[in-house]
Amino acid sequence: MTAAPRSAVSDHTAAVGRRITRDSLWLSSGYAVTSLSGFVFWMLAAVWIPQTQLGLEASALSIIMAAAALASNGPGSALVVMLPMGGPAAWSVLRRAYAVTAALGAAAGLAAGGLVAVVLRPGLPGVVTVVGVMVCTVAWALFNVQTQALAGAADARGTLIVNGSANLVKLALLALLALAVPGMPHPLVTATIVPAAMAIAVGAFALVPRALRREQALRPSTRTWDAPTARAFGLFTVQNAVAVGVVMCAGLSLSFIVTALSSPAEGAVFAIAYQFSVALDLVGVSVATALAKSAAADFDPSAGLAGAYTRTVFLVVGALGVAATVATPVLFLIAGQDYSPLYGMAVVGALALASLIRPGYDIWSALSRARHRVRPVLWSNLLYVSILFGVVLLLVPTLGALGAALAMVCGVCALAAVGAVGLRRVRDLPARAFDSKGVAA
Repeated sequence: MTAAPRSAVSDHTAAVGRRITRDSLWLSSGYAVTSLSGFVFWMLAAVWIPQTQLGLEASALSIIMAAAALASNGPGSALVVMLPMGGPAAWSVLRRAYAVTAALGAAAGLAAGGLVAVVLRPGLPGVVTVVGVMVCTVAWALFNVQTQALAGAADARGTLIVNGSANLVKLALLALLALAVPGMPHPLVTATIVPAAMAIAVGAFALVPRALRREQALRPSTRTWDAPTARAFGLFTVQNAVAVGVVMCAGLSLSFIVTALSSPAEGAVFAIAYQFSVALDLVGVSVATALAKSAAADFDPSAGLAGAYTRTVFLVVGALGVAATVATPVLFLIAGQDYSPLYGMAVVGALALASLIRPGYDIWSALSRARHRVRPVLWSNLLYVSILFGVVLLLVPTLGALGAALAMVCGVCALAAVGAVGLRRVRDLPARAFDSKGVAA
């Protein structure tokens, strides 16, 4: 009598697992293209651009990306878990997410522009610097949202198209600016932001709408934008902007902080080494994003697979981290005599260790956010940021880039402890109250 129901449950769990794996692989492919091209981008920049200039440009770019992460993560996370609602509600969520991202990007960009003007002193009038940084921040924030919108609209493979094309154009543009127009100011920022702005048009007007129409045809829905949906969107956006955006902002701003507290040369070393960390972290991020989308609709089977995915990410990140650390001396030799191979290896090794420690936390955090339980993630991330910046202030003035890398290890140890405890109890994670339309009340 119970064999059929058990078989049905097992088949459903297997289907959920296949969907999570498929989405993870597509997201990983898109992120891999971004990481690989980003790494090549920075290595070429190290060869073509003097170290001090590279450090200053990397610092400006890092504060732009940090401000954009703070602006985009809240509405982007809302897209991952709310676009599966379908119907007119999904289109309303998408439009509001774009608008909120642009508004937050403008506000964060103004603050970032002020920091660049005061700390880095780029040689341009203050107003020009502030406005330029603000425009770049809005563009990068909207570019970030594309990936999350495509994931929420069940078109994870679209991230490969968006990220791949943008990064290929970025490499070509850097080569053009560095070799054919060597006197042009800010080649790194220009080569990064211009392709992102082009990709926004492709994603916002073609790929994301197509994905939403396809999902509506497969899973028709009549859900509309109403007060509970608006309340859920607002709450989820604010909580995730603080809970997750602050952490991303902290990590991405470290090149700027290293330059400010140590020197542009140390900022350049950290900017290059940090690309390894980004690549390793994106392995867990892709799995966590796919898991969050799946858990929003099928929590129990998704939560049951959390342990297996955590172990898989741990093994993959471990293998890649060892390879990156071993390869660093050769790559820093290519970069030039200004870059110490053994010092670079130490920085990359510390960053790889930080990436290895955190997968369990990323998986637990994704499941918590899928349950609209953001407050525990918020407090955990604030603990991480407090530890990170406390150690940064102690170590970076004397150890430079290595001090920042060790600070990340210290902060991530706290997250690992939270993730380990959270994953043990993940099946008991309560959901917030939902209304009759399946929207968090």
